[in-house]
Amino acid sequence: MNILRKGAILGSIIVFLFAGMTSAGEKISKEEAQKLALEHQNNGNRYDDNGKFKEAIAEYQKSLEYVSDDANTLFNLGVVYLKTNKPEEAAATFEKFVKVEGNDAEGYNLLGIAYRGSGKEKDALGAWAKSLKINPNQPKVKEMMGDKLAN
Repeated sequence: MNILRKGAILGSIIVFLFAGMTSAGEKISKEEAQKLALEHQNNGNRYDDNGKFKEAIAEYQKSLEYVSDDANTLFNLGVVYLKTNKPEEAAATFEKFVKVEGNDAEGYNLLGIAYRGSGKEKDALGAWAKSLKINPNQPKVKEMMGDKLAN
């Protein structure tokens, strides 16, 4: 009887653990992922608005775990990285952003700023040149490029 009880308990534990692993490994629906991503993005926005940049970064990163190519989250995360003097992280984030958005002049402007902050002047000039192709009427960008302005 003792062996039977131990076997039943062990069997119950195995079933419980297996069921827990199955539900933990399940994929959530695209709609649920988007909902959770937006929730974390909104939390990140609130933290950013209140100057809590570390928390904002964590929330934006969590949002990207659900929807890795969300342009708004990528943009906001890149901006917070710039605010916290993390130009390498900002550059990597804005590189993803411009791949998603394509023709976004502001994204290329911020990518240029991140590159310059990382000591990558040539890359910065390239990003700003792309921005000016999208929108040539940007005196501040032309000013940042200085005498190296690509015509």
